Amino acid sequence: MPEILPAHVPSPRTPLVWDGTAYRAVRGHTDGTVQVRGEDQLFSYNRALLTARQVAVSGADGYVDSDTPAAGDIWCPTTVHARDLSNATTGVEMQIRRGAANFEIHAELKAAAIDEWYSLQCHIYLHPNDVVRCYFLGSLVGDICKVTLTGYIMTLET
Repeated sequence: MPEILPAHVPSPRTPLVWDGTAYRAVRGHTDGTVQVRGEDQLFSYNRALLTARQVAVSGADGYVDSDTPAAGDIWCPTTVHARDLSNATTGVEMQIRRGAANFEIHAELKAAAIDEWYSLQCHIYLHPNDVVRCYFLGSLVGDICKVTLTGYIMTLET
């Protein structure tokens, strides 16, 4: 990508980008699309995020961890749904779990019928090995509980 100098002036229609020290012409692909670094994008979208994980909880007030992004992916869930498919529950607590640390993002106390959804509209980011952990208050040992994430997977820097 050539630096823009008086000896190398591009066409007036050439898109330019500031790289911190100089303006440079934006790279193009042979299919006519433009190559843009991930952090320079106004909105970063790679593909849809649709994932669900269902397990039997191992204790009273048990929890389910969502799936985790693969190496090189950043997930942006915009909805988190949690439900107990076996018994009525009294609430849910949702956390982002990063390593050994928990970061609470939502708590809801309500008497929910069997298979009734707890839902959170959000805009959070998950890195590889991060999970959304949902505690099901009032669940029993062996209850089948489910966590669903929808949203999008970000485009990383290219």
